[in-house]
Amino acid sequence: MKKYITLNEQDTDLLIKLHDFIYIDSNFIVEHILTNYADRKYAMNRLRLLEESKYIKSFTVPMRGYEKPGNLYTLDAFGVEIVEELQGFSKWQKKWTTDVPAWYQHQLMLNRLVLSYTKQAEELGLAVKEWIPEARGTFQYGKSKSEVIKPDGVLVVGEADSEQNIGLFIELERSVAKRQNTLQKIIRYNAFLKRGKETLEKYDIHVGFEEPVLDWRVLFIAGNETNTKKTIRDILSIPGQERSHIKIPVLAANLEETKKDAFGDLYHYVLSESPHVKREL
Repeated sequence: MKKYITLNEQDTDLLIKLHDFIYIDSNFIVEHILTNYADRKYAMNRLRLLEESKYIKSFTVPMRGYEKPGNLYTLDAFGVEIVEELQGFSKWQKKWTTDVPAWYQHQLMLNRLVLSYTKQAEELGLAVKEWIPEARGTFQYGKSKSEVIKPDGVLVVGEADSEQNIGLFIELERSVAKRQNTLQKIIRYNAFLKRGKETLEKYDIHVGFEEPVLDWRVLFIAGNETNTKKTIRDILSIPGQERSHIKIPVLAANLEETKKDAFGDLYHYVLSESPHVKREL
């Protein structure tokens, strides 16, 4: 029998974040979302009550940073209904609630990356205005099935009180990225962004951005410096004549550096005249 409980502000924040991130591990929830509890035991009890009430669902799975399998959370059916009531829409696939896909570890990496940007932005008077997950950020911009962009997510960043925002198409690589995949992604992003204002307006409607995005970057984040160098090398292997047709800013960075200093001089503008010089966003 379903138990009904009164949701507090942190409960609803958890539900919305689960909608945005799909999967969140217990350590992340306790440390960054359910922070009003005296210790972990009470926060975990609250999660148990939310699960019994069908707001959320948990799975016990292996995760990096855990000595043994830990709790991974996602939305349950009632939680999806509440999110739709809270924000006027939901974009959810039932299969996320019934089974854990192979990419859950990748999502946990993305969660912490977004957290790094968010916290560091606040320290600099900036703001992460929005995080768009892959399910909402994917967009078919042409008639062919191959004419599609599928970022791991879209990060919208800008000054806190400004409408001059940057959209970052995030491509987070867990291991060594295949050259062919990297090049195909760049070709598709370039084809998409070259289509101009009308296509971007359609993308805006498709995603439902809360803030205007006036400029775009494609950001490849590799797990270590060696893989970052490979990404740069692969992109620069595009023949010169073909490379001249790519007009979008393509950036490459190292995951660990990004988590430490997300707004520092750590980004390679790969198709610039000085691809090996690190600059700010």
